[in-house]
Amino acid sequence: MKIFYSGFFITVFILLCGAKAPAQTVPASGGYSSGTLDYYFHIIGKNETLSRIAQIYNLSVNEILEVNTTISDPEKIVEGQKIKVPNYSHFIDKYPHDRWNFILYRVKQGDKLKSIAKEFNTDVDDIRNVNRKIENKPVAGSEIRVPVRKQVARTQNSDNRDAKKEPEKEDKGKQEQDGQPFTNPALTFNWGNSTSKPAVNETPVSAGCVEYLYKSGTVFRVSLIAPLKTGDGKIDLSGTSFLSGALIAVNEMKNNGLTVKLNPFDAGSRDGINRILRSPELRESDIIIAQVAFDDLVRLAEFAAENRIHLVVPDESKARSLVGNNPYIIQLHPEDDVVYNKIISKQFDESVLPILLKPEKPDSVALENYRATLKKRFGTFREQTHAMGLRNLAYTDILDINKLNLFFVCPAAEPSKNQPFVSDLIDRLNTVQKYRISVFGRHEWQDFELIEKSRYFNTNVHLVQPMFVDYTADATKLFVQRYRKAYNSEPGKHAFLGYDVIYYFLAVLRKYGPEFQDCVSGFESALLQSRYKLVRHNAADGFINEGCFLQEYTRESIEIKRE
Repeated sequence: MKIFYSGFFITVFILLCGAKAPAQTVPASGGYSSGTLDYYFHIIGKNETLSRIAQIYNLSVNEILEVNTTISDPEKIVEGQKIKVPNYSHFIDKYPHDRWNFILYRVKQGDKLKSIAKEFNTDVDDIRNVNRKIENKPVAGSEIRVPVRKQVARTQNSDNRDAKKEPEKEDKGKQEQDGQPFTNPALTFNWGNSTSKPAVNETPVSAGCVEYLYKSGTVFRVSLIAPLKTGDGKIDLSGTSFLSGALIAVNEMKNNGLTVKLNPFDAGSRDGINRILRSPELRESDIIIAQVAFDDLVRLAEFAAENRIHLVVPDESKARSLVGNNPYIIQLHPEDDVVYNKIISKQFDESVLPILLKPEKPDSVALENYRATLKKRFGTFREQTHAMGLRNLAYTDILDINKLNLFFVCPAAEPSKNQPFVSDLIDRLNTVQKYRISVFGRHEWQDFELIEKSRYFNTNVHLVQPMFVDYTADATKLFVQRYRKAYNSEPGKHAFLGYDVIYYFLAVLRKYGPEFQDCVSGFESALLQSRYKLVRHNAADGFINEGCFLQEYTRESIEIKRE
């Protein structure tokens, strides 16, 4: 352990000392309201002025100064300085950028809102929506924002005609020269061609998705928050393993042309989350990865919304309650509804008899979800309670010798009761070999020690797995080899998870930039033990992962189905 810990912190030190100076980045247009004044972060480029920045974002200089109170002299901004740029498109659902322009109009003497609305063929209410504290008769010489549908858009002068332009594209040849393919042989990211999609990507991206033109030397800042030490100073194995896997992913990306600054934070120490939230490095992040307790997660979610930084939650399913109305939360642990849909997703070539099997005291929420899902999938099904300890199965009379009998097993109300319940059930089903049976359960079954796993093969058990490692894959072998060399130990599930999360989101940042929310739902690729299929059901909500595996025990082997 001493060798592991020394090597671990040496790697952290090398990594943190290797970052380069930041280059200019311009956020993509669009955004989402967090309930307060919205803004982008803009890193000032060489010879860039506030006037030029205001023109890019279709703002006035005063509007930028209003949210940057530390700027005492607009003429004395410096390259690399990070400033806030207000985004007044508060009603993103009502005024999507693919159908509306926001024109900056200088009010003339005698103008009223009604006359301005008429001139631009829009409504007074629309003008009010995107201008704070506006009067019916705005002050002559002031600038206001006018939302105009693109097919009737007009501009007042040539300076505003091309408001919110996209950054100029670089020469394609240089772009391809900068991009380098990743060396991990079984992962599908390839930067040699900037227009290519990951090989397994089959989900169309949003119409508002624009690829990011990554410039060599541009720094992506990633904050990783995990418990590295316990309160008494001991090493937290789950947190350090997670960070260890993440470091391998970072180094792999850096070796292939990506500049990354990783800031690891210890959430396990006393006053950890308070100290972390005060850190300037956290506020400068392009993305935050947090493996923390739920109470700390609530505070980080508020921080993410306030600062418009995406917060990735790798393994906390309770984050679902934070996803609503917070577009910056990304939950990677699949929810129960995803599990239910995956359980019933298998197609059958023969006649089947679905049976909902439950313990004497089932989980009431899970039971209703199973009932609704099975009804939607099969129309009708049978429901049976399993009483533990029966010598003869009380429901053999409902099985059909001519059909494939499908058992969908509802969990118990008390989690501690699940292992004995499932163990007894599988033992009893092994006694009715004359019937053809398939049993569908949850990933927790894989860790049940009371069950002889050979019985899973006899009953054709199917388990929905959020994570699965194929140790025969080339990518897995390469990762294990690198992990052993770096830390002189074997990687566990937390190390694989750390690698997958960092590798995936660094790839997203490189391809789509920090404002990747319109693109990430279409970005899929094979990873070491995970499958990320990110979905946002409402524009104001965050993302949840609907990617998982179906693990099937057949008579001959174990099969993994990704779809």
